[in-house]
Amino acid sequence: MSSKIPRVILVTGANRGIGRAIIQALASHPQTTKSIFLMGCRDLKKGEESIRELRSQGITSVVQPLTIDVASDASIQDAAGTVQQRHGHLDVLINNAGYAAIPSASDLSDWRSVYAAVYDTNVTSVALTVAHFLPLLRQSPYGGRVVNISSARASATMLANGLLPPTVAIPYSVSKAALNLLTIEMSRDSANKDVEFQLVSPGHCKTALNNYRGARDPLEGANVVVGLVTAEKGQYKNAGFWETKGASMDLVEIPW
Repeated sequence: MSSKIPRVILVTGANRGIGRAIIQALASHPQTTKSIFLMGCRDLKKGEESIRELRSQGITSVVQPLTIDVASDASIQDAAGTVQQRHGHLDVLINNAGYAAIPSASDLSDWRSVYAAVYDTNVTSVALTVAHFLPLLRQSPYGGRVVNISSARASATMLANGLLPPTVAIPYSVSKAALNLLTIEMSRDSANKDVEFQLVSPGHCKTALNNYRGARDPLEGANVVVGLVTAEKGQYKNAGFWETKGASMDLVEIPW
């Protein structure tokens, strides 16, 4: 492995919110500042605008927009082809794109469509994105890594023990629990023995997903991803479930 080869890091849903904060945090870290960051976004113009904002905040790392709509099979396939053509490999895939919706409390007619839409984005789309990029991750000279953005609300232990309050966003919590199991199953595939899989909870961050009602700054929420991406390969157990507390960079394991 040559230290002169820049790592190629793709973040989906990265033109705003936690996704952009992840790029900003990694691009500011001395171990990853020389990486090539691919800002996955549905709208290329919004990606370019977001990159200009990062530049105005002092980010000098290479950041390139990459059109990818995780709800579209063709878009995922095209994005993987673009990365193959431009870079020939991928070192880190961070599946951040997500969706939350709340079904009506008084009218059950939208429940099926709400649950299906949330599951499609948060589970099926992640499965397809990983599947399309795995050949490139297996070509990583550093050993590929997949980091899936989950939520502490997917912890059955914490919920059952009353450590988290009830939520109206039940489809979101259920989808993240499914994402956790998907990640574990993919990590156990013998074909992926050289690819590390991890799950993270960035916490309740102020993003458009919750109308900016979160208690945590997205950059603080990005710390857990930075910790995993900059760690030595194998430092943290494969398919672990991690978070950070406050401004600390120390990773804490979340109970299943």
